[in-house]
Amino acid sequence: MKAWERDRTFEQLVGEGVEHQPMVVDLHLPAPAVGDLVAKLAPVARLADMFARPAGDGLERVLVFADDRSGGYLRLICPLEETFPVPLSLMLPAAYQEECELYELWGVEPGGGKPVNRVILPPSAETEEPLRLPGGERLSSEVRAPHVVQGEAIEFPWGPIRGAGQESLYLGLVTTGEELLDAYLAMFHKHRGVEHRMEGQTLARALFLAERCEGLGAVGNALAFARAAEAALGVVVEPAAEVTRCLALELERIYNQVGSLAALGAATGLSVGQSEAEVLLEDCLRLNARVFGHRYLFNLIEVGGIRRGADLAALDAGLDRLEARYESLVAGLLATNSYVDRLEGAGTITGDTAHRLGLVGPVARAAGVVTDLRRSQVTSGTSYVGFRQAREQTGDCLARMLVGVAEVRESLRLVRHWVRSGIPLQDDWSGPVPGPGMGEGQMVGLGWAETCRGEALVHLEVDRGRVSFARLRPAATRNWRAFDDALRARNVFTDVPIVEASFWLTVAGFAR
Repeated sequence: MKAWERDRTFEQLVGEGVEHQPMVVDLHLPAPAVGDLVAKLAPVARLADMFARPAGDGLERVLVFADDRSGGYLRLICPLEETFPVPLSLMLPAAYQEECELYELWGVEPGGGKPVNRVILPPSAETEEPLRLPGGERLSSEVRAPHVVQGEAIEFPWGPIRGAGQESLYLGLVTTGEELLDAYLAMFHKHRGVEHRMEGQTLARALFLAERCEGLGAVGNALAFARAAEAALGVVVEPAAEVTRCLALELERIYNQVGSLAALGAATGLSVGQSEAEVLLEDCLRLNARVFGHRYLFNLIEVGGIRRGADLAALDAGLDRLEARYESLVAGLLATNSYVDRLEGAGTITGDTAHRLGLVGPVARAAGVVTDLRRSQVTSGTSYVGFRQAREQTGDCLARMLVGVAEVRESLRLVRHWVRSGIPLQDDWSGPVPGPGMGEGQMVGLGWAETCRGEALVHLEVDRGRVSFARLRPAATRNWRAFDDALRARNVFTDVPIVEASFWLTVAGFAR
């Protein structure tokens, strides 16, 4: 690494950006230099993603760091064939899950003899070749981390089928009685290879897949993908279309947080609160259908804009009633001592753990970590005027619930502002404005959005209008890595569904 690269701060690096995408900068370095820079960045920046991509005749490793103060990103790129002096996750614990993915996708071990966990492949996969490397060497079972339950403890198996309507997830709950000592998660049952399916597809078809990789986050994940494509191609989005996108994103945030309250009511045995939240959730979904034509807001986002405008009259008519019913529900829940007692102190994640694991969204903000892309988002200049970020400190289930409540209130304020202040919103479909990259050779873009679960990130490479490589990183991919930590924090069996409801993650977003 050159001396001037070592001396520059993270803010200076990302502030320079690249010509076609401000606030994103790439550094191509040898692996030892990357290791040195990672050691410098670890205390001040958040690892947003790590993955491998084809490059010429070989592979490259890409590390994406985020600066939550400026909203900028730094991509560190080095040859994958080069190894770090020590496993990267020793310096950067947030990288461990991606090290496991690199092994299962490409057959690359972390180095230093560090074992890996299963994240994509089932136990029988040691006889198979890596998923993205046809003809590669067989995977070795000796690299896997040992699954050991010792002493008087037992592993209580729960899943992968855990109940009607629940996603496939195996939880191995380690206990000596009622208290949880440890937890093993297995989510490979749902892996669909969405990123690989995108290769060779048109942008419209690939966006269709990105939107459906996580049904309860359709707007957020599609928006991150669209922004990556727009950055790659230089497409300009009209301000009215961008504000309308933000409106749809906030409606998605509202119904998801109401859904979390319904799940918390079910987990705590509060049937009246659960029923009221489910009725309100249905009202939210019906309002979505009246405003945008789809209960779960599918088929809205497209590269360059949005497919259809909002029915502002229907939205305006439903806002006050929705807010009144929501406030009544929240007041009733917080006035129920048995409900609050079950949430308080359960599933605690500390601020240090949240930073160390690179957590995002409400899970991170409930632990005091300042991370919300809407704070630094610059779209039309009016999208998030006066935005107030929700934040708690205790990191338990109650803190996550309170962050969700504050976020719904802020989302309602923003939606009301956009609808009633006269800000231009898109009322019909309009084509994208071509940029300098349209129709040219291979282009690269990074896209992001603050979804209901936190930052969604997409790295996209486009060659002559088709996807040549895609990396999807929904927020659930970051936050599931803290779930077992939350279960180990002085919890018992009956706390498990409460913790899961407060995290409000999807397995689909992880096992894409």
